Amino acid sequence: MRRNRVALVAAVVATALLAGCGSAPAGGAGAPPEAGGTLTFANWQWNEPGRGEQILAAVQAYNQANPAARVEPVAITRADYEKTISTQIGSGGGPDLLASPAPFFHTMADADVLVGLDGVLGPEQEAALRPNNAELRIDGTRLGLVWGVAPYALFWNRRILDEAGVTTPPRTVDELLTAAVQVHERTGRIGFATRHQLNEEEAWWDDFASWVYGFGGGWATDGRLTIDSPQNVAAVEAFARIYASGAFAVGDDASTFRSKFGAGEVAFVLDNATVVSSALANSADLTPADVGSTVLPFPSGSSGAQSNVIAINANSPNQALAKDFLRWMYTEGPQRALADAQFPAGNGTTVPPPADKVAANRWVDSFYTQLEDSQGLVVPGFEIETPQIRNIVLTRVQQVLTSDTSAAEALAEAQRDAEALR
Repeated sequence: MRRNRVALVAAVVATALLAGCGSAPAGGAGAPPEAGGTLTFANWQWNEPGRGEQILAAVQAYNQANPAARVEPVAITRADYEKTISTQIGSGGGPDLLASPAPFFHTMADADVLVGLDGVLGPEQEAALRPNNAELRIDGTRLGLVWGVAPYALFWNRRILDEAGVTTPPRTVDELLTAAVQVHERTGRIGFATRHQLNEEEAWWDDFASWVYGFGGGWATDGRLTIDSPQNVAAVEAFARIYASGAFAVGDDASTFRSKFGAGEVAFVLDNATVVSSALANSADLTPADVGSTVLPFPSGSSGAQSNVIAINANSPNQALAKDFLRWMYTEGPQRALADAQFPAGNGTTVPPPADKVAANRWVDSFYTQLEDSQGLVVPGFEIETPQIRNIVLTRVQQVLTSDTSAAEALAEAQRDAEALR
């Protein structure tokens, strides 16, 4: 049973009940698409230098496809995004269209403030959607579409590996551990880096999911939490071994180790594809030819992927026009333009990025290969409780990293704590 709109505000703001919560959404279909109008589209991407302008240009091509319409960007910083959107929707307003991280999408879906999208796309468009769009059907109704997806892979600085005498890319955790230690011992540089601290809890959860999925694990199955499964225990044990190796970037947050990678101070990194493109854009020395990559060196082959969603606000007075925009946006031409703008992240469809960009950045191949066997980052069946489960699990994982607590003990405690949420 869905909660009322108070839940949307409570989940993110939690400081006040806003006037109008619990009432029916204020929006409606509005005028037909051919009559036009202004669509407001909230997205933190508009604030990204260079890339934001490219994505907006791809979106505003709708203004030419429907000359009576105009897409107007609403730029909100990523740090304030959920709180701002929650406040606006809880007050009966908000943008017509909005981007959303996957966990926040589920909060909004549970609060019943999104418009159903069944029938918006035609059969060919539906067939072109990536499989992870299926996660956006709630109680059988599609409430969102995947806007962009950032896949994971293992990548490295080829020059550092050459200097350390590492000649073969690691294909297993043991090989990664050996290579990282060899780099550190022979060059003095950091062998391996990834997120590992609670001060980056949400992002660490996104990254750590690839370890769990990569070992064949998961957080829940058929409505039952599986936090303490043997596969998850094995994933935490593998992570802890590399953490304790002496070659790990202990204490470095993502901003720090990413900068160090761009400066040639870190050999291996497990992170999403946009990190490589940012490093290349911001480094005077690093070139695409210097970056190697491979699918993740885990036994099952699966991984996580960061997905952002596009949805229609139920308060929108322009829902028919917003649906027409989505129908247009998910045709091949606009998807090609969006794939170009969001490169190296993928789209919510199988439309590929420009071939010339891929050819100039061969490191991206592994990310796209990994994307084909990726999973979402919310706990299935426990979407609304995911933030609480995330904190419980990662608090216990950090205990494994910083004390003599075993992975089995830590995850057993996490299982009990998470089960107590219901």
